[in-house]
Amino acid sequence: MTPHNREELLELLEALCEERLTPSQHARLDQLVVSNREARRLYIDYVTLHGTLAWDVATAAGEEFPAHRDAAAADEPRRRPNVRRRIMVFSSVAAAVIAVIVTWNLLPPKPAEQSTDEPLVAIDPAPVDVAAQPVPHVAPIEDSLQNPVDDPGSEQPPSLPMVVAQRPDDAVPIDVPVVADTVSSINTAMIAAWNEAGIRPSEPADDAEWVRRLYLDLAGRIPSPGEADSFLTDSSADKRERLVDSLLQSPETARNFATQWTNLLVGRAERPGLDRVALQQYLQSQFSANRPWSESVTALITAEGPAEGNGPANFLLAHLNNEAVPATAVTARCFLGLQVQCTQCHAHPFYKGWGQEQFWELNSFFQQTKVARSRSSDGGMMTLELTNSVVGGPTFYENRNGEMKVAFPRFNEVEVDPGTATNRRQELAQLLVSGDRPQLARAFVNRTWAHFFRFGFVNPIDDMGPHNPATHPELLDRLADDFVAGGYDIRALCRAICNSTPYQLTSRPGDASVLDDPEQGDPPLFSRMYLKHLTAEQLYDSLQVATLPSADPGAALRNADAQRQAWIAQFFSPEQTEENCESTTFDGTLPQALSMMNGELVAQAVSSADNTRLASILVETPDEVERIRKISLATLSRYPTRDEVDKIREFLRHSVRQQVQSGRVANAKQAIDESLRDVYWAYLNSAEFIVNH
Repeated sequence: MTPHNREELLELLEALCEERLTPSQHARLDQLVVSNREARRLYIDYVTLHGTLAWDVATAAGEEFPAHRDAAAADEPRRRPNVRRRIMVFSSVAAAVIAVIVTWNLLPPKPAEQSTDEPLVAIDPAPVDVAAQPVPHVAPIEDSLQNPVDDPGSEQPPSLPMVVAQRPDDAVPIDVPVVADTVSSINTAMIAAWNEAGIRPSEPADDAEWVRRLYLDLAGRIPSPGEADSFLTDSSADKRERLVDSLLQSPETARNFATQWTNLLVGRAERPGLDRVALQQYLQSQFSANRPWSESVTALITAEGPAEGNGPANFLLAHLNNEAVPATAVTARCFLGLQVQCTQCHAHPFYKGWGQEQFWELNSFFQQTKVARSRSSDGGMMTLELTNSVVGGPTFYENRNGEMKVAFPRFNEVEVDPGTATNRRQELAQLLVSGDRPQLARAFVNRTWAHFFRFGFVNPIDDMGPHNPATHPELLDRLADDFVAGGYDIRALCRAICNSTPYQLTSRPGDASVLDDPEQGDPPLFSRMYLKHLTAEQLYDSLQVATLPSADPGAALRNADAQRQAWIAQFFSPEQTEENCESTTFDGTLPQALSMMNGELVAQAVSSADNTRLASILVETPDEVERIRKISLATLSRYPTRDEVDKIREFLRHSVRQQVQSGRVANAKQAIDESLRDVYWAYLNSAEFIVNH
């Protein structure tokens, strides 16, 4: 795009957003955007930014009068922006963005609607008048082209127990398939809750939706095209259970869980002196061997020694600043699901029995622990080491009245000998796993359930307590009891959840399950799968799987850990707070959107380089529809629908014609390849790609 055209495009975009675009200017804008790829990128960036600002102004216009306005000003008519006009501008701009990106339906269906499109079976292509237009006719599609599924019925969702909406007093017993006792407990509790609420759950998810969900939840990435195709063409009745077992034992699931807990325990941002990699490697080895969760927590609480190469020690080394206040708060939040940081100064407004005294009693368990800091003789990097000092007696703290108080190590109404011979952290680790139903188990079950369903039985997941009752208290207790009785077996807990009825449901709300909407403040009933945005790690790994050809995606991703961490670092930065938190510009922000539109990863994916999946598709697959099918399978883990293929082919004909007529390409093949790159880019930037459904 020439500098003159760029300046002209910016003027037209400004006129569009200010609603003063004339018909002739609108035609010129269409011509510029359709004919030039760089212009399309600039168009999307410009209107996305303008739309965000317009929406912010529109929503801010509804704010109340400031409390400090004087009486005279309050009597004057308030001049408010035209909210309706602003929202209409935003809506039209957003619609234009979607129209330029794609002209087909890639977004998830609207609530209470079911998709009527069927997987691609056979397509009767619309004829192209090659004599009238200098556009090559692509190879015709054979009528015998079939969806590669031997058994047409194998694409149907599995038969699951469904319940007719009834009032509580009309509820009737429902047969529940017993796969295992824990699975049966989940199904029975959920069906009873649906009956009580008088709602019918959504339909079961089809194989494509379910397999993508499972790979994201367990392996932390989308399935490769080969993995997705293998599952979709498998007609075995037990293929879901077999895939659950296979992924639970894979190194990728251990890596994914280790990454999540490393982020939770020490954050994503690098901190001087810490060996974050060692902590992640330790957790990965624990998850890979399916070691008991109680064992991992004990190691993290009782660790000693240097940070380097000593994974468990890095947890407390990251949080022993400020009199171990962060260590106390993070331990309670991550392992017990309790937010007690405010109780260092005053009684908790909701937790019965949690006040300053209880906070400092827990804090007292960490007062024997010190951080030794040193530098190498050449003044190199700082090294940290976790040591135990011979300390006995109470911990001193000051209350809000300025009075000095004392606290001895005490947890869950059990006081520990405060003498110097007592290893307080070892005593705390034993107390965390003691009792019939330890809070450690309930917190882990609640957090794990939320990992798979977005919402836990208690929300927020780290704010459990009598003030915040569980939506399914009996089920939470039953799962916690099974978890303890099974020896804190993480794999068994995940297997039961993944094989349960609610996990098999689609994310598309039905006529009744649309009322189950936790985002509006309602308690979650899990009558459908709630949408989850991909985490930074999931997005990076999924982009790699979707764009880089590899026979072993797991190995390829493991070899790219350093590159992934460097990419993620741009979105996160540490903060010195009560819990050593970190700020982020990820999760639906403009920097994330721009990274997806113009970032290095996506640019590499749609480039003409030989080492990309798109390049291999263009070289190895001459058939147009088969190319579309492979692009859809690589990015969205599903076959394209008839309607989707028709609209993409219509877009390709129009795009190729424009390129050939304008003389921007050397030949028709180049025009087709360029157009398919735009299609690939649109798939990667679709809402369906960045959401786990």
